[in-house]
Amino acid sequence: MCSDYATAGALGGIRGSLRRIADDLEQQNHTASALTQQTRVANHWQATAFKLQSELAEWKAWGDRAMAGWKEEVQVTADLRQQLEQTQEALRAEKDRGWQELNELNERYNKLVRKSNKLVRCVNTIKGQPGNALPLIAALEAELNGQKT
Repeated sequence: MCSDYATAGALGGIRGSLRRIADDLEQQNHTASALTQQTRVANHWQATAFKLQSELAEWKAWGDRAMAGWKEEVQVTADLRQQLEQTQEALRAEKDRGWQELNELNERYNKLVRKSNKLVRCVNTIKGQPGNALPLIAALEAELNGQKT
């Protein structure tokens, strides 16, 4: 009987050791599973980081192209503004010259009208006084020649 107790005690000790070993194995399996899960999560975030880094590079390139295009548009706009100002200045100068020519033509027209009015008055006077035609014509010629100088 004593040996049965010893055998039972030894078996109990072996059983306890086996239970500890099984618990350790279960804990190691749980740790391995947790590490596998953490590795999957880390891989996911690493892939996300690479994807975001790639998208950032694409957006930066797009931003650089947009900025270059904007600068070009600003330059084109400045050139067009300068051309517009030059054209407006040339138009103002042409307009002023046109007004000046118109004023000169109006002055010439007014002179011609005054001369023709004198001529009409002289003709009417001659019609009214046919005997004094020669002295009236001579006076008109002298007056017209005097205005030329």
